[in-house]
Amino acid sequence: MPAANKTTLHSGGCLCGAVRFSVSGDPTGGNHCHCGMCRKDSGSGVSTFVTFPTATLKWDGKPAEFESSPNRFRGFCPTCGSSLTWRHGDHPDFLDFRLGSFDDPTPFKAKKHLWVSTALPSFAGIDPDIEHIDQSS
Repeated sequence: MPAANKTTLHSGGCLCGAVRFSVSGDPTGGNHCHCGMCRKDSGSGVSTFVTFPTATLKWDGKPAEFESSPNRFRGFCPTCGSSLTWRHGDHPDFLDFRLGSFDDPTPFKAKKHLWVSTALPSFAGIDPDIEHIDQSS
C-alpha cells in the first residue's frame, strides 16, 4: 500500500486566543521587513513574515484590518490588538502571517530582507546569504 501524502498543518493566533488560524503545506515565502511601518506595527526593530496561499487558510475568529497604505492591509485581533497579517490587495491568493503568531514558528526560514536601506543597524541582523531588496514588491 502506498504511503499517505501527509500535509503539514501550521496553526497560530493572537495573544488572547480570540483569533486563531491554520494553514497547510509549505510557505511560498518568508521575509524580514525593515520598513518604518512594519516597525511601528510590530513594535520591533524588524518584522518577520511567512507567506501562505489563502486557499489553505482556515480562520476561527476573524481579524480586523487597517489599510496602512493604499491597497496594503494589516490584520490584527479586534480584542487584544495582536498584529497577525499583512496583505497586498492586488494579490488575494496569498497572505503574510507574522512569524510570532504561529504556535510553532521553528519550521520557517526567511528568504529575503525587504527595505534594507531603512534597516536599523543595531537590530537588523541581516543575513548575507539571502536576498536583499531595498523595497517590497
